[in-house]
Amino acid sequence: MPRIEVELASVPKDTPHRLEYNGMGIVVIRSGHNIHAYHDVCPHASWRLSDGEVVNGILECPGHGWQFDVTSSRYASVPAYCLKPVSITVLGEIVRLEWIEPVCVPVRSRSLHGEASA
Repeated sequence: MPRIEVELASVPKDTPHRLEYNGMGIVVIRSGHNIHAYHDVCPHASWRLSDGEVVNGILECPGHGWQFDVTSSRYASVPAYCLKPVSITVLGEIVRLEWIEPVCVPVRSRSLHGEASA
């Protein structure tokens, strides 16, 4: 299982922070007394969420302005859209992020028969 460890002090407050591992991006958000981590890709149009901004616990995608609650990972207007979480553990002053490989970003498409598929 891939793992990244960083110092808590290196993660800025209320600012999306990008970490990379073998070309894969993770966005880490420290908001209040909580810290959250997600795959650094918007489920709508694959923009880097780490290029967005956090205001009042809401992460806004820089592409089309989609807004995600950093606690629930859900898109405010369509809760079916959500961010893909990364497991996070805080060990004193160290933040450990872990996930299962391979990481696949679902691509929405339509079959030749008009049905949506993931």
